Amino acid sequence: MGRNMNNFFHTFSVRTFTRTINISSLMIGIFSHLLFCQGLSAQDAAQPFVTYSNSIGNYLKRIQQGKQTHAFDPSLGFEEWQTKARKALIKLTGLKKLEKELAGFMPKVKLGEPKKTEDSFTRSLCSIETEPGIFVPFYLLVPKDAEPTKPRPLLLCPHGHDKLGLHSYAGAFKDEKHKREVLKKEGDIGAQAARRGFVVVAPATRGLAEEVLIPDPKGRHGNRPCRAQLIHGLLAGRTPIAERVWDMQCLLDWAEKHPLIDPKRIAMTGNSGGGVLTAYTAAIDTRIRVAIPSCSFTSVMSAEGFIFHCDCCLIPKLRDWGDWKELGGLVAPRHLLIVHGADDSLHHPPTVEKLAVNIGNIFQAAGVRNHTALKWGSSGHRFYPQKMWPFIKKGLK
Repeated sequence: MGRNMNNFFHTFSVRTFTRTINISSLMIGIFSHLLFCQGLSAQDAAQPFVTYSNSIGNYLKRIQQGKQTHAFDPSLGFEEWQTKARKALIKLTGLKKLEKELAGFMPKVKLGEPKKTEDSFTRSLCSIETEPGIFVPFYLLVPKDAEPTKPRPLLLCPHGHDKLGLHSYAGAFKDEKHKREVLKKEGDIGAQAARRGFVVVAPATRGLAEEVLIPDPKGRHGNRPCRAQLIHGLLAGRTPIAERVWDMQCLLDWAEKHPLIDPKRIAMTGNSGGGVLTAYTAAIDTRIRVAIPSCSFTSVMSAEGFIFHCDCCLIPKLRDWGDWKELGGLVAPRHLLIVHGADDSLHHPPTVEKLAVNIGNIFQAAGVRNHTALKWGSSGHRFYPQKMWPFIKKGLK
């Protein structure tokens, strides 16, 4: 648009110079207004996210460029690009190695007793053994009027860096303080979905939930269990992302056979680290029809080389593969909604905006430009349900 507009301005004669300036000012004003409406300002858009010295900045730009082997190439057929990129991503994450190691293992689900709530659904605390000795707890929320003759859509909602995350999402609060903190940020996303008629699986995220942490004895890894998970995984040729996606796929294998669940209407969401897991799972597993990563979907790094995501989201050599625009492109032709908070200091709005445009171009190449969108909430690092539910409803039709 900018280049075309410049050409437009240059067609004016000298006699209309003043008029040109006025139109330019008007366009800048409109642009600034649009940025403000999105939670940004023109000043924000011009500011770097961080600053490095020239030597460090040049070093980071040089080593982080990568080979970009599977960067989206519009000259290729969309399906050909997507098939090759997805296959390479599965291998890169370590998920392929995990599949081979566990080829003979059959995950086992233990269902808990459904407990009535004062709400419109029952809640069961269940668990699934996704590999030998690894038991991942999850809440199963079922609307009280659900019946096998009318299977319901499923919401799979893994949490982020919150040791009580699965309890928060399911509305199974530990005490009044926990309840106030979660409801203040509308964080009971699973309970909200169940009220809307969804069957909900709200699982613990491996390495992030209290129940499935990797201990960090002696604090060698900064007393950060998620980083301890990363270190142990890398030594074994795995990544936390691979383990977490594996857990989600095991749950999907079970859920799609559940008599109350419609396997053709599966949505997935999570905030922060749960959004990262949502992005990778939806990119890899096409059973996810609608993906809504919240406060998480951004490029690997800023223009200056700052890495946005936590250590435990690291995929070694990802930049040799591509970036998050390709990750988003793997969701097409399904539905992808990117949601961010305008005041979320963990992310950089201009970087997110640019990424969304690039993803839109990939969806355009797939013939489904309206299957992806970016929406901004008005505050910080949290869910924005009012932005999500209309998109989910449309995507699951």
